[in-house]
Amino acid sequence: MASTIRAGRLLRPLHISPFFRKSANFSTFHSPNHPESVDVAIIGGGTVGKCLSVMLARFGVDSIVIEQNSHKSQKGQPGDPNPVTAHPRAHVLHTRSMEIMRELGLDERIHRMAPPLSQWRHFRYLETMLGTELGSVDFFKGQTARWLRMASPAALSHLSQPLLDSILDDLTERSGKCENFPGKVHYLQGYQGESFGIHGDGHVSVALAKNPGITEAGGESPEISRRVTCQFLIAAEGANSRIRRTLGVELEGKESLQHFVSVHFTCRELWSRLRELRRPGMLHFVFSQDAIGVLVAHNLQRGEWVAQFPFYPPHQKPEDMTKPALCEHMIRSCIGLDYGGRGMKLKIHSADAWRMNGLVATEFTDKKRKVFLVGDSAHQFPPSGGFGLNAGIQDAHNIAWKLASVIHGTASKDILSSYTPERRKVCRELRDLSIDNFHRGLLVPEALGLPPNIPNLISEALESKAVNFIPESARRTLLETMLGVGRRLNPVLSPPVMSFFKAESLKKLHEVLEKHRSLPLLFPHHDLGLEYTAPGSLTRGGRPKPRPRYVEGVQQYQPRLCPGARFPHFWLTPGPPPKRTPASALAVSHASPHAPISSVDVASTLSISTKTRTPRWVLFHDSDSEKTRT
Repeated sequence: MASTIRAGRLLRPLHISPFFRKSANFSTFHSPNHPESVDVAIIGGGTVGKCLSVMLARFGVDSIVIEQNSHKSQKGQPGDPNPVTAHPRAHVLHTRSMEIMRELGLDERIHRMAPPLSQWRHFRYLETMLGTELGSVDFFKGQTARWLRMASPAALSHLSQPLLDSILDDLTERSGKCENFPGKVHYLQGYQGESFGIHGDGHVSVALAKNPGITEAGGESPEISRRVTCQFLIAAEGANSRIRRTLGVELEGKESLQHFVSVHFTCRELWSRLRELRRPGMLHFVFSQDAIGVLVAHNLQRGEWVAQFPFYPPHQKPEDMTKPALCEHMIRSCIGLDYGGRGMKLKIHSADAWRMNGLVATEFTDKKRKVFLVGDSAHQFPPSGGFGLNAGIQDAHNIAWKLASVIHGTASKDILSSYTPERRKVCRELRDLSIDNFHRGLLVPEALGLPPNIPNLISEALESKAVNFIPESARRTLLETMLGVGRRLNPVLSPPVMSFFKAESLKKLHEVLEKHRSLPLLFPHHDLGLEYTAPGSLTRGGRPKPRPRYVEGVQQYQPRLCPGARFPHFWLTPGPPPKRTPASALAVSHASPHAPISSVDVASTLSISTKTRTPRWVLFHDSDSEKTRT
């Protein structure tokens, strides 16, 4: 099988990869569920690909989502009150993303499925989860949270990514059957993109290959190869995008900032112990004598967690670091199960090794503006700040209405050239912020006497030619021994004889937390205040930007009524309210048809389809001040 996508030359018929020459003849989509031709083909059925398909459906555009895995989102068994999801990754939905979910009528369902705010408003720093707490930060007691809440009709949420996927799955299944989502989303599982080509008539042909071992409903194996024709092709494949490599698009930024092992586990008794200790939180940064890691509570009540542990290749190898026995040992050490947590059941579901990058693609589309990159295919951020998924959702939001406008004939295809300059500028800012957040997070271990650069320096020293005579296994043992000695000599984790040094370290830690120098949770400016003003954008900001305003360690959002900026939020007085996209497709209704409408909601009432006559300009009149906003 070809290991990369091979693109046909522009303006010529599709080039067939060697895989297809060896296989049976092409069979096109002959089932009504899998059409031969669609408006948009999306390679990758992750969260961003699903979001884009739903947004296109809302604008009356048909799409097909092609996912190489054989199943949609894992929701647990029917009737299970505590289902275990697939390996969770992202979990924070920023305010702007929740505004987009509000457009789709999904915000209320997301908030109902998410844990209550009281369970995730803190970051905690501990010796062990059940041991001594070194410090904590409540991100919702200050001015930043209050101002951010006032700036939007939507609210930030904390929902594990697989659960968000399940909500999107429900909506894709109902697409094409309701007034609010007239476009149809077709979902093809068990196939992956193998090659594509752009024809002289402007259409894109996409060749698909079966993912080995996948069977269709009824147990029958699908065709070896298939082909679909579309007007536009979307790469939502993730960080290792084959389409991006085929286009020759490079990535810019910093690579391999750190390596981590991500472990998905459940420990349902842990919530009751944390509740007794009054220690609910989203992130738990643990500095124990046996392990250092971050435990992310995806849902405290269900006991669903993801632990992140750093490791240092090449001496520590992914296949060794993801072994269940080692993962369980590190988790037990962080929780403190061997020191007061006996009897608590711990179950590991999966473990993955991953590399943290801060990269952004040099282009988000091909030169003909027929192929577009979204999500991790276009950018990869450190998870500090949670901007990866949120940026992907906003990529989809940006390109969806533009594709729909071109497909419906209400706009020239020239508007598609604005996608790269608009999104790339924003993503570069988010990449730089995420890298800065990563370094802010390292200020805590540094304050505790655990310099974060020491392990990397030790690993690099063990790679030098001077120690080549030492066997690799011995070098790994030496690395792990030195890391263990460093943890045990740390004054915070050492016996009372070093109490003076411990007090000094804790003083430094509290200074970092109290002066808001540690990793934040809320980012008002980068959430709501980024603007599309780069050369090539549809709009050019003509007004000078105000001086950045920092409060509680983060740049604050400053509303701006100017081209390229998000329209500021203010509540509109009840009257005949503009029709807002309801969540009727999910059998969820809004509280009242005459509930206050936000100025942000008005965008969701504007239709792109030529079949409707919705006005494109809305007049806002402030009856109190007799000022008019347009």
